[in-house]
Amino acid sequence: MIKARFAKSAIENEEGLNHLWIQIGPLEAVEHAEVGLQLPAGVYLGQACGGCLKENSAGFTLLEPARVNELLVEIYTRQPIDCGWVSLGITVTYANHHNCEQSKVLAVPLSIVEAESAEAKDIYIDEEVVRKVKEAVWSPGGSVKPSGNPGFLDCTPAKQITYDPHYRSELEKQYRVEGGNY
Repeated sequence: MIKARFAKSAIENEEGLNHLWIQIGPLEAVEHAEVGLQLPAGVYLGQACGGCLKENSAGFTLLEPARVNELLVEIYTRQPIDCGWVSLGITVTYANHHNCEQSKVLAVPLSIVEAESAEAKDIYIDEEVVRKVKEAVWSPGGSVKPSGNPGFLDCTPAKQITYDPHYRSELEKQYRVEGGNY
């Protein structure tokens, strides 16, 4: 019923980013399905992409789940959190053809690693999920808008420039004339 795969086999414990591809089995004669995510402490929900999708306080609503039955969700970490294995919960709630509400739950294991550790160097990349992320980002109807050249995504950090008002180069020291009152 519910399948879920991460773009990476782990997420960095500080300022980490990952994407979760959720596929929901065909829900015939269902007008909408609620998809809720239960995230571990320190892991946050970012943007989501999907066909007929609407966000609400509990998570997401998939409209027409018989036609569009997948969702791509961004998750991330900010401050350092404990490393190890955690569980991310996915709950899909819908009303069947007898108008009885049904819920399906899936717990997805997620590894949290330090960025500089040996475990981080052995992270497995799921190329199919990465392709889905790229399609969602660069497609004209995607919810994530590209910035700049759509063929290249520049992720280099901005260079920090600091100014020291007391710094003097060797030439400046040699030729500087300390002025008096004019």
